[in-house]
Amino acid sequence: MSWDPDFTTRNAILGQLAGLMHFEQTGWPRLACLNKQLATDLPVRFIDDDSFTALNCYYEEAVADGQVPTRPANWHDFFGAVIWHLFPRTKVLLNQWHMEHIQEFGARQRTPRRDRITHFDECGLVLAVPKGDEMETLLVNHQWHSLFLEYRHHWGRHWQPFIFGHALYEQALHPFIGLTAKAVVVTMPADFFAQPRAAQYALLDQQLCTQLAQQTLFDHPRPLRPLPLLGIPGWWPANESPAFYDNTDYFRPRRQG
Repeated sequence: MSWDPDFTTRNAILGQLAGLMHFEQTGWPRLACLNKQLATDLPVRFIDDDSFTALNCYYEEAVADGQVPTRPANWHDFFGAVIWHLFPRTKVLLNQWHMEHIQEFGARQRTPRRDRITHFDECGLVLAVPKGDEMETLLVNHQWHSLFLEYRHHWGRHWQPFIFGHALYEQALHPFIGLTAKAVVVTMPADFFAQPRAAQYALLDQQLCTQLAQQTLFDHPRPLRPLPLLGIPGWWPANESPAFYDNTDYFRPRRQG
């Protein structure tokens, strides 16, 4: 797909990035532009295919060395760079965990834990909620009508979603029924929800990194909660109708047992 400098206006999902970065050029941003716009204060830099090949190492090893392989004219890698800009602490932590398993088991052996980390890295969504909130219970039990209809007024106020998985942004270029995130719930202090968006990302990145480091989330099977992305109020026009949530192929009930 060709470059679209107005990608944040395509829909409300991509609109989450509006005002956080500016790419006005008519063609794909070059690597120097990505590094200037997104990596100025990061512990990593984005490198091209030739530089990556010259390193003669695996992807995670390059990242551990502070160099993120980034393919040109590629939406997946472009959004990967965007997530590095927004969640640098958490991205470093996830790669550190990859490296620990690489050192123990070798780079060619993909352990279940690494697969779970990668799943979150690609399709993760972070739900910021206030202390004492029941979001986790609603997600675990797939209580979609309560989550999206009964508590609809909570979204954008007490419940604020932040996409972490860069593959979700790529898929959001052409949204489809079935688009599902894997959610992690993070409790944030009350004053967080009144902060400007850029400040929220910095605070959330720090808290998410701390929470993941203190948990053994990725040691367990199916650690992440499915969340039908198009069900989030304001993110998809069709969900203004309550009947939208009656599609049990998309808003699936919890499996018994």
